[in-house]
Amino acid sequence: MPASSWLPIFEALTRYGINRATAEDIAKNDLRNWELEEIDCMLKKVKVPYRGYCYFRAPFLRASQEGLDFRTWWPSVWASDQDSRWISPPRELMHRSVQEQAALCVNAKGKWSLKTSGYVALSHVWIEGLQRDNEHSGLLDEKFRAIFALLNDRHIKAEWVWTDVLVIPGSNPAKASPADEMLTIDIINTLPLIYSNADSVIIIDALVLQLHSSNLTDIAMALVCGQWTTRVWTFQEIKLAQRALVVTATGFHDYSEIVRHLDVLAAGQPARYRRMYLRLATLEKNNERGLSIPDIVMACGARRSGQDIDYARAFFPVLGLKWEFGMTREEGMQVIYQSQKRHAPRIACFYGAPRMKVDPIWAPSYFHGLEGMVTDSLVWDDRGIRGEWYLIRISKVLKKFPHSRRTAFNFELDCSGDTIMQCVLAASEDPNAIKAMESAVERGQTYVISLVPSEDVLGAEWARQALIVKRTEVGEHDGFEAAVYCAAVITSRQRHEEDKTSILLRHGNPTQDHG
Repeated sequence: MPASSWLPIFEALTRYGINRATAEDIAKNDLRNWELEEIDCMLKKVKVPYRGYCYFRAPFLRASQEGLDFRTWWPSVWASDQDSRWISPPRELMHRSVQEQAALCVNAKGKWSLKTSGYVALSHVWIEGLQRDNEHSGLLDEKFRAIFALLNDRHIKAEWVWTDVLVIPGSNPAKASPADEMLTIDIINTLPLIYSNADSVIIIDALVLQLHSSNLTDIAMALVCGQWTTRVWTFQEIKLAQRALVVTATGFHDYSEIVRHLDVLAAGQPARYRRMYLRLATLEKNNERGLSIPDIVMACGARRSGQDIDYARAFFPVLGLKWEFGMTREEGMQVIYQSQKRHAPRIACFYGAPRMKVDPIWAPSYFHGLEGMVTDSLVWDDRGIRGEWYLIRISKVLKKFPHSRRTAFNFELDCSGDTIMQCVLAASEDPNAIKAMESAVERGQTYVISLVPSEDVLGAEWARQALIVKRTEVGEHDGFEAAVYCAAVITSRQRHEEDKTSILLRHGNPTQDHG
């Protein structure tokens, strides 16, 4: 029988070194209906020389049969810059790869070539060791050789290899020169061609790489436990791939075969396999269906990046957009929303991120960490998004208090029926937006609006998502117009007498009243 709650599953995963955030996510979702013995059985097939081991962190250090080589604990004593060789392509070839829209590839002998076919591309997690060294502007020779040793050992035929750590100059924008940053942007804008033209995209995850099993269910489970499914950049790498291969300790497996295998299992046992199937299936390329903002939100809600700008920039290649020099994350999000006017309103009510500071200010400023239900009832208009909402005016803030690292409010409502409502804001909510909302409440201009009436959730296990908005002053013929301060979860369960009204949520700032 599955565990009575997700906590024993979470604890089992963390005992095996699974990242805590990842463990909580999959314990509540993908593995929620699995038995602990099954999870333990798979994780025992992941065999590493020592806890925290990653193939590319120290590929030249190996554990012997007698025990660990003690140099693994202090490798810097045994390796010096003088003894190392750093691999990096000629700068001229990096510029030519952009001009000719070709992948700058390398072979095992260190020879460089511009390719439009006949190569493989790597999809990996930088923090797991395969990372460019900023000081030396290159990749350590031992790691370079380890790439080809790995592919050869797993019988993957690959004469030419493209990997971002070799051809993108620098990994720290704060220290990058303007020339490096502009070249990086140019290369990022060629990524759709690089990944889609590759014969295959090779998925390298540190945990999966140590999985001694050819069972497709084991491989799928290892994938959702690993770091590869938690990074924003790997989303576009797999989404652009014509074919993807997953590398394990014993060989490689076609990603599409893993997805088809889960599809069959989910048809017979949806409670066990449906969520895992959806997590991995949404990553596959689908030329007919395309890609929408809700797809990104669902696939990337738990994905992370070490650089804030990448929470927008990483989605540009897969959406066919071009990043520009000097662009901020919010400006990038603005471009994404404006390129998807049909789909953007579908996540307007999602909770978990502050609203945008630039148009459209009703939209979440991140796709990461969002919760909610997709809606198709809102339509993008020239000045905002329009739809039918259930609304109540807030007459007073009764109490403001912390609630599990978030901010909660008890509001007094101007309505018949129950007049008290509790709303909880996201932990990341903008303090300035909260302050402005409180001031607007004192002026009697603030409303709670939701797409779902209160009576629909009285017996439900889920809470209503809502927006807290300021009504703007317009002509009588313009109807009800409002601007959004923040999203909230309504945690109280009372029945409120709400009005259902057509509302235009403005693209602009709530402190500005437009005619």
